[in-house]
Amino acid sequence: MSDLKSLEHPTLKVPYEVLNKKFRTTQKTLDREVSHFQNAVQEFERDISSDVAMTDTSHISSLLSGMVEKLKVLKRKADEGINDELQAGLVCKKRLEHLKEHNSPCEAIVKNWRRRRLDRMLVEYFLRCGYYNSANKLANNSDLNDLTNIDLFMISKEVEHSLANHETSKCLAWCHDNRSKLRKLRSTMEFNLRIQEFIELVRQDKRLDAVRHARKHISTFEDTRMDEVQQCMVLLAFPTDTEISPYKEMFDETRWQRLIEQFRQENYNLYQLSSQSVFTVVLQAGLSALKTPYPFSNFY
Repeated sequence: MSDLKSLEHPTLKVPYEVLNKKFRTTQKTLDREVSHFQNAVQEFERDISSDVAMTDTSHISSLLSGMVEKLKVLKRKADEGINDELQAGLVCKKRLEHLKEHNSPCEAIVKNWRRRRLDRMLVEYFLRCGYYNSANKLANNSDLNDLTNIDLFMISKEVEHSLANHETSKCLAWCHDNRSKLRKLRSTMEFNLRIQEFIELVRQDKRLDAVRHARKHISTFEDTRMDEVQQCMVLLAFPTDTEISPYKEMFDETRWQRLIEQFRQENYNLYQLSSQSVFTVVLQAGLSALKTPYPFSNFY
C-alpha cells in the first residue's frame, strides 16, 4: 500500500488541482458578474428615485433590459462553471474508483488493474518524452483518457512549441492563468519571459521600444530582482555581437531552451509532479532489485 500511495500520488493530485483551479476561476467569474449586476441595480434604483426619470419609460425599460441581460450572462457563466467543475470532479471519482481496484478480492480484476497501470505509466512516459501520438494511441486503445494527464501535457506541448519558435504570448497567458500559485512557488517564469522580450527588442535594434517595455513590464520586479533588472538595462549599451560577459550570454539563443526547461519544471511543480516519470522510477527500482545479490546459500 505504501508504494501505491507514493507512486499514485499524481494520479489523484493532478485532477484535484484542476478541480481546485476551476472552482477558483468560476468563483472569480461569478463575483465579477454579480458585481456588474449589482451596479446595474443601483443605477436602476437611483434613476427610479428621480421624478424626472419616472416619466421616461423608455429609459426605465432600457435599464430593465440591461439587468435581465446581465442575469442571463450570470446564469450562463454559472452553468458553464458548474459543468466544468462536475467534469473535473467526475475525473477524480473515476481515478479513485480505478485505484480501489488494487484491493479487489478478485484476482482477475487485480491483474487487469496492473496491466492498465503499466499502460498509464507508459502513457505518461511517452508524454514526457514528447511522443504525443504514441501516448494518445495507447490511451485510446486502453481507454485511459480519464486516468492519465494527457490534457495537461498537451497544453504544455503548445507552450513549449511557442517558446521554441521564440514566442512568449502563450507562456505569458499560462503565467497569468496560474499567477496565484506561481507566486506562492516564488516562480521567476514571468520575469524571465519579460527579460527575454527585452533582449529580443535590443537584438532587433528597437532600443526605445525596449525601454518602454522595461518601464511597463520589468519595473514591477525592481523590489525583488533589482540586480538582474540593472544588468538587463546595461544591455542597451552593448551591440548584439559583444564578447563581454555576461552580456554575451544574454544574447545567446540557448536562453530560449532554458526557458522551455524552466517552464516544464514550473508546470511539474504546479501540479506536484516529479521531474522523473513514474515508469522511470519503477524501472530503475526493478533493475536495482535484479542486481541485488540474495543469500541463496541460506536456503540449502
